[in-house]
Amino acid sequence: MTRVGILGAGMAGLSCAWLLRQRGVETIVFEKQPYVGGLARSFDWHGFDCDFAAHRLFSRDEYALEQLLNLVPMGRHLRRSQLYFNGHWMRDPFDVSQLLTKASPLIQLDILRTYLTRPKNLPQDSFEAYVVANYGRRLYEFFFRPYTEKLFGIPGRDISVSWAQTKVRLASPFDRFKQSTKTKFSYFYYPLHGGYGAIPQKLYEEVRDAVHLNTTVTGLERTDSRITGVNYIRDGEACSAEVDILISTLPLTLTARMLGHQIPLSYRKVDAVYLLLNRPFGSDNHWIYFMDDDISVNRMVEFKNMSPLDKPEETSVVCAEVTQDHDRVEQRVVDDLVRTRFIRPDEVLDTMVLREDFSYPVYSRDYEAVVARTGELIGQFENLHVVGRAAEFKHREVDDNFAAAVEKVNELMEGIEEKPVVVEPVWPAEPEIPQIWGVILAYNNMDDTLECLESLTHVTFSDLKVVLVDNGSTDATVATVRERYPTVHVIENGKNLWVPAGYNVGFEYALQQGADYILLLNNDTTVTENMIDLLLAEARQDPKAGILMPTVAYYDEPEAVWASGARYRKFPPAVIMQTQGDRLQDLPQLIEYAPSCGLLIRRAAFEKAGLFDPGYLFLNDDWDFCERVRAHGMTIKYVPEARMYHKVSRSTGGPASPLFWQVFAESNVRFYRRHGQPAWLSVPVHVGYIFLREFVVKGNWRFLRPFLRGVQDGYRKPLGSIPQVGTS
Repeated sequence: MTRVGILGAGMAGLSCAWLLRQRGVETIVFEKQPYVGGLARSFDWHGFDCDFAAHRLFSRDEYALEQLLNLVPMGRHLRRSQLYFNGHWMRDPFDVSQLLTKASPLIQLDILRTYLTRPKNLPQDSFEAYVVANYGRRLYEFFFRPYTEKLFGIPGRDISVSWAQTKVRLASPFDRFKQSTKTKFSYFYYPLHGGYGAIPQKLYEEVRDAVHLNTTVTGLERTDSRITGVNYIRDGEACSAEVDILISTLPLTLTARMLGHQIPLSYRKVDAVYLLLNRPFGSDNHWIYFMDDDISVNRMVEFKNMSPLDKPEETSVVCAEVTQDHDRVEQRVVDDLVRTRFIRPDEVLDTMVLREDFSYPVYSRDYEAVVARTGELIGQFENLHVVGRAAEFKHREVDDNFAAAVEKVNELMEGIEEKPVVVEPVWPAEPEIPQIWGVILAYNNMDDTLECLESLTHVTFSDLKVVLVDNGSTDATVATVRERYPTVHVIENGKNLWVPAGYNVGFEYALQQGADYILLLNNDTTVTENMIDLLLAEARQDPKAGILMPTVAYYDEPEAVWASGARYRKFPPAVIMQTQGDRLQDLPQLIEYAPSCGLLIRRAAFEKAGLFDPGYLFLNDDWDFCERVRAHGMTIKYVPEARMYHKVSRSTGGPASPLFWQVFAESNVRFYRRHGQPAWLSVPVHVGYIFLREFVVKGNWRFLRPFLRGVQDGYRKPLGSIPQVGTS
């Protein structure tokens, strides 16, 4: 059997070990530290899950993203970040328009002058030359040089042009219309529990028996063209292990040294300075970048904004990355943050500093040539491979390291198996007869509720359990249901919690009882006898389907289709109901949006994406949930043969109600604040279009006042975090 040795149990090493384990390949992992994760590790400090410095998961590699999202539950965030520059707080990414308001007139004129007279024929062979040739000398000195030289610790003229080509991100105002890239990503994922280190920790749990911690590698056994073994010290004892293949995730300089070569590459250290603040939040941002070189901090992250679950309410922790060298670095960070007016001195309750010496590969002007020569040296050994940020001397994020591990393992498998094996996500196993709970929300309209419950007594699925959540009905709903349907579990909220919060009560109860699926139903619906069986059959065929939707017909016109899903139209912006009144499709199909009058929802969808957002009242909560489910790698499926009937807007009064217009406006503002890209532009564009369509064109002026109240409420109410399973 082939045995693969792996040097380092950081993200790259653990990813390789985990992927090889899926393919049945034996591995042995050597890690010097008593912990795993490397730069991606996390730890507990004052009740907070703290990472080493700042991390985020954003990837356009769908396979890597799907695998990582399947490892641990994660939340999806719209990026919130700021820049501190020249004494001002600015939005990120920085764009040209901000110069007009934040720079003095003399600087503005000098930027314009040096831009117009920039040396366009200047050889672009360094960071400095690239920026000067493209933006002018004044903008280089004013904005680009300070942060970059602070990061690398060398002059801009000695930094590789490739850094400028990939990282310079001065945007025009129009760049905000462009799709997200690795430098201008608008959203990201972050684990709900355990910090970013939950990702490598999960990998470690599955390959723990192959990982040797507290183990120092002392040398490599080799022939002319192969690595044959690894020498190491563990528990004070010198040992050796034979290997057929060796993967090094160690810094490239260390790998070369083991082969007897000294190479002129360097890494920039990071001091991660942690501050415990005596206030609930430091700011509303995930990250803050400090561009001036007289501010010691490069960037700062606030972990509570990444995931507030189970965190102390009255305090918060920020982590400042510092690449410069300072005596008493924690005091320098505090002084600088006080100077920027981010904190007051008396708000700092405690500090801590952690250092990593191999954090940033330094992109000197000749680094690419050195890396290429080093690659040739390593290539002399046919079974030696390097994977990872430090090992390949590349500025990579965790998802990039995972994707690189996937690529390398597939390459290795070509020599072990006939073809690479693609590992599909492992979805949770379900029992032969899954537990399905129907969750119905009621608010008066007793006759509708009774008819809905009666239809459920005729379904062919043999073991349906039902919970009725009552939102403070003032008719005889609760007493009558208990009398006529004694097997239905009734939960009385005692007041109207509105739709998403009311449903969450039922979802939590059903999930606590062990539900594998939840059948969400409005109380003004009825179902056909085989609807559940048809939806469940499709769910069994497609384990990625998180939500399954039947054909929804009008109750009063059973042959007319009210909805078979919906899609988002970008311009003019609107949610478009599919096949409304049209002929049905024949086969199940993927959809973007499933209206929530009747849905079969897989347990995993709640565990990954969370429950409904209680900040909505009764519109867009389902669209919001669908967005989050799809963002977590699951799909939404329409099953045409399954059928139900809907009485449509019995509780809210529909578009003739002032309440509808107020909630309609508030829900749209909330939705685009959370999901719009970018939100500052998306909200006015969408709300402005609705105003033109509904008031200017259709003339619904009598509802303008509640509509404007809704817009105001949508902006005023905080977005908050999404309730997670087991936390509400």
